[in-house]
Amino acid sequence: MLSRSLWQQIKCRWREFRREPSAFFWVMFMPVLWMVVLGFAFSKPRPESYGVGWLAPASVSELSEKTHKALTENPQIKLREADLAELETRIKRGEISMILQFDAQNKAVYRLDQNNPEAMRARNFVNDVVQNQGGRMDPVPQESTNIQAEGGRYVDFLIPGLLGLSIMTSSLFGVGMTIVSNRKENLLKRYLATPMRSYEFIVSHIFGRLIILAAEFSAVMIAGYLIFHFRLYGNFFQYVLFAILGAAAFTSLALLCASRTRSVPMISGLTNLISLPMMMLSGVFFSKNNFPDWLREATAYLPLTALNDGLRKIALEGLALTDLGPEIAVLGVYTIVCAVIAQRLFKWF
Repeated sequence: MLSRSLWQQIKCRWREFRREPSAFFWVMFMPVLWMVVLGFAFSKPRPESYGVGWLAPASVSELSEKTHKALTENPQIKLREADLAELETRIKRGEISMILQFDAQNKAVYRLDQNNPEAMRARNFVNDVVQNQGGRMDPVPQESTNIQAEGGRYVDFLIPGLLGLSIMTSSLFGVGMTIVSNRKENLLKRYLATPMRSYEFIVSHIFGRLIILAAEFSAVMIAGYLIFHFRLYGNFFQYVLFAILGAAAFTSLALLCASRTRSVPMISGLTNLISLPMMMLSGVFFSKNNFPDWLREATAYLPLTALNDGLRKIALEGLALTDLGPEIAVLGVYTIVCAVIAQRLFKWF
């Protein structure tokens, strides 16, 4: 049974959220806006196109003319013809990624930055066109079949990541900024003079986070279902429970950051220092597979990485909570360790 003072504190947390338009916007609309923009931009796969520079051949041949015609008519090639100096300038501007020229012996000469993955893909694509025009015969016959994996769209990958990002930002900024503002205005000192027990203030923030989590969870999931027909392959209640564990981890981290801070700019800088690296390294918008192995293994211990990985495993792979041992362990350690340290360091004034 909730005491009267705790109930009043929980109502206070809800009013703080409801009466702050910017918080309402960031929690309810910003994740949906990200989802709509990125979902429509990247969900439909399009053939990759390549900017290719064409340098006039040293001697015109049948092969060079057939290749020029094939490249000009290929929808994936944007062919630009100019002299060498102009084409090199266009490479620096990013308009093209490689230059092709046939020399006097009718050999295809490619000029490109071999450390640039896009340039290497363009070179391989153009070389296939050149070899085909030269009459290449592959020794092994081949056949390709198109398959569509369920849950394999980019937006299916994106939605759990946006939910994790929303939980992190609303917890860190919402809880931390509120406590520091209350301390700066001497409101925490006044609370000590009331019948409220000190732990009830902390517990009210946990209940307040659950209310906000319900709002942001509903906004992301309903918008994902209505706009992109996002489907949850795992158990819905386990998905919710794992999101609650993620919110608990970030709420504990926010309490630790705000345990002694009195300055709003300081808590703002501290939360940005924590959240920005995780936004880039925890696979919110794109997969971490492009990172070096050592960096990918290190980011596995970040709370946002554990939260995103766990949400995706439940949503896309249909796994149960019992299969998420490492992710639950990481979030559990952040929840308990940060809460214990915050309880020891917390100052009311």
